[in-house]
Amino acid sequence: MYGEKLFLGIDVGHTVIKIAAYNQEGMELISVGQRVSLQNPKPGYYQTDVEELFSSCVIALKNLVKHVNPQNIEAIGLCGGGNGLYALDENFTPLKFGYPALDRRAVNVIRELKREKLYDVLFNKIGMPILPGSVPILMRWFKDNDRGIYDKVAVIMSRKDIVRYMLTGDISTEISDACFGLLNVYTQEYDREIFEILKIQDKFDALPELRPNSYDIAGYISDKAASLTGLKAGIPVIAGAHDACCNTIGVGALGSDKVCTGGGTWSINLIVVEKPILNPKWSCEAFIKKGTWILEGSSPTATVSLDWFIDTFMKEEKSKLKGKSIYQICDETIRKVKTGIIFLPFLLGLPWGYPFKENALAAFIGIRYEDSISEFLRAIYEGVTFIHATHIGEFEKYFNIKEIRFTGGAARSSIWAQMLSDVTGKRVLTIDKEETGCFGSAILAMYGINAISRLEEAERMIKIRDVFYPDEERKKEYDKKYKLYLGISSLLEEFWDDLESVRIH
Repeated sequence: MYGEKLFLGIDVGHTVIKIAAYNQEGMELISVGQRVSLQNPKPGYYQTDVEELFSSCVIALKNLVKHVNPQNIEAIGLCGGGNGLYALDENFTPLKFGYPALDRRAVNVIRELKREKLYDVLFNKIGMPILPGSVPILMRWFKDNDRGIYDKVAVIMSRKDIVRYMLTGDISTEISDACFGLLNVYTQEYDREIFEILKIQDKFDALPELRPNSYDIAGYISDKAASLTGLKAGIPVIAGAHDACCNTIGVGALGSDKVCTGGGTWSINLIVVEKPILNPKWSCEAFIKKGTWILEGSSPTATVSLDWFIDTFMKEEKSKLKGKSIYQICDETIRKVKTGIIFLPFLLGLPWGYPFKENALAAFIGIRYEDSISEFLRAIYEGVTFIHATHIGEFEKYFNIKEIRFTGGAARSSIWAQMLSDVTGKRVLTIDKEETGCFGSAILAMYGINAISRLEEAERMIKIRDVFYPDEERKKEYDKKYKLYLGISSLLEEFWDDLESVRIH
């Protein structure tokens, strides 16, 4: 067991809870993970069993404390996926299900807002395109379609908040999560008019205490949570932050000349700014301290595409790995491959409605008889990289971006990192922290109890693993293909509605 001061970071993801322990120098000592089910009861409907969410956290913590002395844990930080509705009833018991950002049951509420010319009113208040899976939109849907759930909602929380509540008993949220539909983007305070526009003003009082800083101590591990997890009762637990904020801290991208790019399920691209800048091509969110902001250009278009292809078309390859990971096999397969195939990575649509319409569909374009798995895989890598470039290109209209800090599953691939550099023309860096959300959460914990004096101290704890520079010849080739990619996507927009309508059951 490790005999030094420890700080835990908990990343409450949509499919996995990850927990890592760090010493005061930021060295990762141990990390664990536990899967969480994402239920899909019918098309467009997604939900998480909240009891399972917490039990997965408990299992992960029990596994972690087998390897560390809980007496040495100084503080715990959390992060989690933004948007989505997670609520308590009048007895402060969590409702059975939480509804994550991907949920699309309320898409007609968005359409109604657009018809009534209220969508732009909300956009200018909230500072971001409005998802069907955001809190006020879901609340309006439940009011109209399921009063049984709507009437039970007594406290509105986020995904990581409800886990923190079950660990500590604290009922609160903080600005980096509350900004997803509940805050005025300029004041970073709750805005009653948002609730009035959506005709759910009777639930405004369901909003919990709003903490201005993500690093504030929100509570302490309760006796009950201690007995369940093996943690020591009384450990300070920090309010925590939206996972995008913690990933940005975790890679050391705290200036407006650096982009944090995450290649996980979502293609996430983030840049910290000093004032709110509104643009329908990104989400202007609260950062971790009142009076700071972060811009997020994102879409569910990253490794989900690769995983879908592997699970659907590479079952034989998965059964014959011989000690290698399937992702290593994919890298080796495409290393020397060239292809004219263009892949549009819109398997889950574009919930934010950018860079193309929200009902975008995926496609392979330009297939020849002689093409094989190798060419399709190469096209997937390129198509995902192009969508990152699209988001980053919007930032470049406002900021002088010098480098990209690349994290997530895709960043483990040197081929993908080099491709990102070649397509964007930027220096791309990968770092030595595998779980940057956990690391950023642990940094918040350190800062919250004054173990460090500045968040920027995280940068001295980060080691650069690899640096990738653009190859000018490849960039010229990619410029042509990227332009074609954008053109084809724009052309197909007018057909997506029709393609959905002719789906034969």
